[in-house]
Amino acid sequence: MPRGRKRDENAQKRVLDSTFELVGSGTPGKVSINEIAAAADVAKQTIYRWWPSRTAVILDALVVGTMKATPFPETNDIKADFEAHLRTVIRLFNSPTGQIVREMLAEAQTDATIGDEFRTRFWQPRRDLSRARLERGVELGLIRNDIDYEIVLDAIYGPLWTRLTIGHLPLTSAHATKITAALWPGIADPNPG
Repeated sequence: MPRGRKRDENAQKRVLDSTFELVGSGTPGKVSINEIAAAADVAKQTIYRWWPSRTAVILDALVVGTMKATPFPETNDIKADFEAHLRTVIRLFNSPTGQIVREMLAEAQTDATIGDEFRTRFWQPRRDLSRARLERGVELGLIRNDIDYEIVLDAIYGPLWTRLTIGHLPLTSAHATKITAALWPGIADPNPG
């Protein structure tokens, strides 16, 4: 690999890591391209070479950073995997990063490009991981094989997204257990394999 390409990949990683750290610890909406450039030790022009806007670099940082912050366990106890994953999502949503996710959702409502990017790059990869765990549960004979995956995923994650965006009730780690306890009887295979 050419030496310059390696340097670019390192700079890009620094930009994403620095952005994720800044938006997770600062005031939402206040992180500037200048601050990101300074924290990543790159020129502002370097950032604009890879991203067209502040929103684009923040979205990329969220994609990379939140995947690391919300790992999905892969055991043969699918219910426990979902509970553990829900706890990491709840922790993320309750952090300053959750405020940035809320901002992205708000921008997505009025900017079709951001909406498409948010759904394609942030939402869908997480949805795919969750669906894969449900499919694994079906393979293991732990989950009914006639479920509607999209409805089940909406039911599992809907309470978290509702409380993040509406803020009408708190969201605590205990909700991970409450959500799976309420939903699992409806999706579990009554005759587990």
